[in-house]
Amino acid sequence: MCGISGVFHRTGGGLPTPSIDRDVLEAMASSMPHRGPDDSVTEIFGDTGFAFRRLSIVDVEGGRQPIANEDRNVWIEGNGEIYNQAEIRSELEQRGHRFRTHSDIETILHGYEEWGLGILDRLNGIFGFAIWDSRSRRLVLARDHLGVKPLYWYDDGQRLLWGSEMRTILSDSTVPRELDVDSLRIFLHFGFLPAPHTLVKGIQKLRPGHLLVADADGVNVERYWNEPPSVRTGISDDEAVERYGELFNDAVERQMMSDVPVGCLLSGGVDSAMVLAAATKVSESPLKTFTIGFGTDFEYDESEAAAETAALFGAEHHPITLDFTDFDGIFRETIDHLEEPVLSQSTFAYQRLTKVVADHVKVVLTGQGADEPLAGYDRYLGERYGGYARWLFGSTVANSVGEAIGNRVPALAQFRRATSALGIADPSERFAAIHQVFSPADITALGSPELKASSARAEDLIDYWRKPVSHMDELNQLLYVDTRLSLPDDLLFYGDKLSMSNSVEARVPILDRHLLDYIETLPSSLKLRGRTGKFVHKQAAQQLLPDSVINRKKFGFATPVDKWFASDLGDAFERTVLGPESFTGGYLDRGSMRRLLAEHRSGHRNHRRQLTALLSLELTAMNLFSSDSASDTFDAPLSRLTAS
Repeated sequence: MCGISGVFHRTGGGLPTPSIDRDVLEAMASSMPHRGPDDSVTEIFGDTGFAFRRLSIVDVEGGRQPIANEDRNVWIEGNGEIYNQAEIRSELEQRGHRFRTHSDIETILHGYEEWGLGILDRLNGIFGFAIWDSRSRRLVLARDHLGVKPLYWYDDGQRLLWGSEMRTILSDSTVPRELDVDSLRIFLHFGFLPAPHTLVKGIQKLRPGHLLVADADGVNVERYWNEPPSVRTGISDDEAVERYGELFNDAVERQMMSDVPVGCLLSGGVDSAMVLAAATKVSESPLKTFTIGFGTDFEYDESEAAAETAALFGAEHHPITLDFTDFDGIFRETIDHLEEPVLSQSTFAYQRLTKVVADHVKVVLTGQGADEPLAGYDRYLGERYGGYARWLFGSTVANSVGEAIGNRVPALAQFRRATSALGIADPSERFAAIHQVFSPADITALGSPELKASSARAEDLIDYWRKPVSHMDELNQLLYVDTRLSLPDDLLFYGDKLSMSNSVEARVPILDRHLLDYIETLPSSLKLRGRTGKFVHKQAAQQLLPDSVINRKKFGFATPVDKWFASDLGDAFERTVLGPESFTGGYLDRGSMRRLLAEHRSGHRNHRRQLTALLSLELTAMNLFSSDSASDTFDAPLSRLTAS
């Protein structure tokens, strides 16, 4: 687990190629010390330069990067872990390749020599990497299948810059910092920024399962993981559960690969408990587990339940308790690490949790990632039963019923979103409505003329992923889209950014490629059965966990943000988002935003999502586009943090 960045001068047409500025590379490496506190390296290969930071996990002593092939004409820098590297390495050695290190990243390098870009089809892991091939004078960038590891890039027509974080590219002062209005519109819809969007015009995120090839002729981005799932028919519950359990255990064991100790992040729910149970079976010593709690005053606190699970498996448990009196300070620091606005209220808790983890281990397994591919969220119930309503009554009637139901519960924003999408017949439009924070009408009412003129559509991003699987039933289509759209650039995005902000590698065994490939071949009835989401997953849990754990209610990292916006956090919102120096106020109507806050404070409507999105947007924009730091305006002490 590391941080990669670099520069490629791709000037063609016989023009002289400028030399690489080592100061630029040094600045790129220096911008992300948290991703690699163990080593920093810059290397120049003619018209290409790598800037690398290392967090030593595999081949601690010998795995220094960048790594060259035997002839030193192909080089690689990589971030992540390749869980099936031993098998690939063995095959390559039999084919005559000679390895200089025991690093899993070197496996990609020799695989590229042997199979070219076909190496990507063979990898099972989380990664972002850059390969410089001096033989063909081309650069290859790739992001793992589900985008666990982020990868940004910028091309000005002559140079291509890339990095694990956007700050590496922005460390070059010649890169312009200009707001991308289309991306602003997309963020207001989703509450996160799906790839390829970022707020900075010209900087893009590589999509999950995609690669980029750059040479003197230009830049080409293509999807390498594009085989649509073939859904199994006639599979029994018992057969599915047995195979799922086998693949789950294999995935956890495979992702225990490390030359340093591995721990587990633990909530009170089933997913992380299953990971702990499977990991305990193959660990030679008790695992260290970590849980965040919010104190006895918060009804959703899971500390006690997590401690019970840890004790059940003999783990060395480390609970962390947060005092949210100073939430605004936590939020500010978290936004700085994320570099992008987010909606999720669990981000700051995750950042603080991994800060304590870093005092004990470098690697943790997490229970993240089950809900999107296995229908774990309530929105999937709405998709399934909304389909029945449209079939029975038609879209017009279903839509009228949905609006009537939603209008009867004005305070429940999530419920209103579900019912508003009930009667939409087109799948892409319906999926977009399910995810929306601000509707197109809201954005029109809020937006400046420039924002209103933007033609960016959420439906286009959804269509990109949905159309190749339009032959599947619509629930499976939504699961497929969410696994590639919202999961990588929301949950996994902040999971990586915030764990790595504390030099911790977070792994997601539930999203192991072999396990996910199997999940996506299952009919949707094995994912959502009646009102039970993650059906096959929960059935397999019975092989690992007692009923007392399986039957617990799961809340996740819920926080009382709605209450905070009615009090002190609302005051901070007024100072920051509605203040005279507000960046957001230049693109969104202050009066409309003030009405949102007033409605929320009165209890008439719950606008927690909208207010969180706007506050996150403002703080991110201040970091990216203002000469003043966010902390100058959003001034508050950091949270008091206790750990035991």
